[in-house]
Amino acid sequence: MLNLKGLSADVSADSVPFFDTTTIDSAQIELLTIAETAKLLRISEVSVRRLQQGRHLPFIKVGGRVRFAKADIIGYLSRHRVESIER
Repeated sequence: MLNLKGLSADVSADSVPFFDTTTIDSAQIELLTIAETAKLLRISEVSVRRLQQGRHLPFIKVGGRVRFAKADIIGYLSRHRVESIER
């Protein structure tokens, strides 16, 4: 059973053979729009699209629309963090 914020569906290995239920915790998935991602990163929507089109940000296509997993955006920020120089 897959449940995403009130939406639920029975998912079995037979109906979706590539779906790995051991790696997805559906309660933890939060999808963001381009505008929400831009607001989170404090950059323009154009910049988010540029990062997405350059494959710098992982994204998900949902019904032809682009969505970003909040965990992926936080991971992107972590990977691009520059440590300070301690003196």
